[in-house]
Amino acid sequence: MKIFSWKAKKKTVFDLNQKKLPIFAGHELIELLGLGNKIKSIERITSVGTEYFNELYRPAIELFIESVQLAPASTAHHHSGPGGLATHTIDVIERALRQRKSFELPLNADSEIIFQQEHFWTYSIFIGALLHDIGKMITSTLIVLDNGKIWNPHQSSLLNSGANSYQIRFDQNPYKYHTQLANSFFHLIPEKGRGWLAQYPDIFSELCAWLYGDYYEFGMIGKIIRFADGQSVAANLKIGGEQTRFINAPEIPLIEKMMTALRELLQTGALKINGAEGSSGWCMGSFTYLVCGTVADKVRSYLLKLGSTDIPGDNTRLFDTWQEHGYAISNQSDAAIWLIKINDRFKLTVLKFETNRLFHPSKHPGEFLGQISVIENNQGIDLNDNQVKKPVAETNNQHQATESIIQTDLTQGTETHVQGDYKTGSDHEQNTVSTQSEPESPGSAADLTTNNRKNTPVKDFYMDEIQVTGELKQSIEGNKQGSTPDYQKISKLPDDLKLEDPDIAKHFITWIKEGLQERKIQVNNSKALVHIVKEGVLIVTPIAFKKFIWENKLNAGGGNINKQMTRIQDRLKTNMEKKKLHRRTKSGLNIHTYQINGDSKSAKIKCWLLPIKTIFENSKPPSINPVLENASGFSNESGGNT
Repeated sequence: MKIFSWKAKKKTVFDLNQKKLPIFAGHELIELLGLGNKIKSIERITSVGTEYFNELYRPAIELFIESVQLAPASTAHHHSGPGGLATHTIDVIERALRQRKSFELPLNADSEIIFQQEHFWTYSIFIGALLHDIGKMITSTLIVLDNGKIWNPHQSSLLNSGANSYQIRFDQNPYKYHTQLANSFFHLIPEKGRGWLAQYPDIFSELCAWLYGDYYEFGMIGKIIRFADGQSVAANLKIGGEQTRFINAPEIPLIEKMMTALRELLQTGALKINGAEGSSGWCMGSFTYLVCGTVADKVRSYLLKLGSTDIPGDNTRLFDTWQEHGYAISNQSDAAIWLIKINDRFKLTVLKFETNRLFHPSKHPGEFLGQISVIENNQGIDLNDNQVKKPVAETNNQHQATESIIQTDLTQGTETHVQGDYKTGSDHEQNTVSTQSEPESPGSAADLTTNNRKNTPVKDFYMDEIQVTGELKQSIEGNKQGSTPDYQKISKLPDDLKLEDPDIAKHFITWIKEGLQERKIQVNNSKALVHIVKEGVLIVTPIAFKKFIWENKLNAGGGNINKQMTRIQDRLKTNMEKKKLHRRTKSGLNIHTYQINGDSKSAKIKCWLLPIKTIFENSKPPSINPVLENASGFSNESGGNT
């Protein structure tokens, strides 16, 4: 076959005849599309060195680009011109790997595990970004060779096809097909890379879940890549990427018109949000619920005023379109319409969307300060009930300024607890319990339920003593006179506390002690940083360490808070090992998993386990929290727990 020699002619993609596009080798396309610098940037970010990059990363990049040739990333949206898919994919890879540097994966793991798995997580995110849109080469963008045959990347190399040129033909299939087919393209990844990654089935599984579009299971890999994908799309649209589409591209798809109209109506306030009455929608956690009839009628009216002639008059067709393209989330019966009750008063049929897909991050609406219940099979199901198959909430309103740009994806709890009135005070995490068993779920022992009723909370530290002796009354009266309460002592923490202080772990323990004494840190309840169990004292991670960093302004100069947290935990581990105080897990790890014994058997929290005397010294500790049970076991080595 004759491969187009573009070097001598200095062609650009805009000079090419779209009806007779030349067939390029991968390295030629990289130069033609100007992707060389981005690939060099990707190599630097991976930090694996040139030898391993050329063995594991570069072959996959070049084979992918050769397989997609000059196909667009979309028909009439972002990166819709020649070479759009390759350009978009490389951009997503670079953005995702930069975001990955902000996280130490797996979340909440010991530093040695994080170090051991670092490059496996990076490689998984690379593969997930590389393959996230390649299914479109089967479902929506077809390569038609000059001999009339249709070629796709599952066939032998296009360079050996015998064709000299090709053109792009557009096809229509359900949008979700392209994600469901992405896993079939693992042959583009070097054999050594696939075998290397298969050493960690949990990471590999998360990657496959992302490629398939499994929202419930794709974890941090999916969250990071999805965020990078959105960034890439937004950046391209900002420079008019939709205006370079192929000459034979179909008109703007109906779904894109519908989403554009819906977002405009929400942004302008034509669809009101979060009112108890008179609203068209309500935002809770990661999701927005929109009244079916209202949203369909207003979207149709908006588009008809703009002159659109292809808008279905049947609302059901609009609902189906949103669902087919993955915007409207299906209920448990695989239908688009949900039945909900607002504040136990108003019963409505709604569509359920991810809030991030409706609003720009800078214009997110606030939370609805009320309650939403889903009604299924004519029974009201309070969204407080923990159900494993419910989507994972991705909101954590606390400390947004200091967390990563996608911090809202880090707190893994259930979407199902949507009682309003979210607090962001220093002691308050979002009141959710994780219903997933992944190790990265930080969790909190929140809203524990047993036998369909709330557990009676264990009383906070010092509450009994203060109430019985009358010291609380005296301290309040003293405060009125400007004095210091008897139980508040002068802090033993240094005024100029630094993260580099060799005694940082000791200061952390002091901070815990003083917080307990002054009742700034709660014990044994849903928002507690500390829990008492028969084995000792649990310090909930990572939130206790992050709160210590924030409260003592150790992150004032910026930097990666996860790395700062790991440094403190490493010092704590060293100190505990020297004194033989803490107990490791059965697997030899420092962070224990404790199960919450309620209706949701999969709810867990991650904790450090310290001896009672380390925290309470000679004071009487609070009662044991009866709902927590160790799920990680203990090593045979001795360790203090009294």
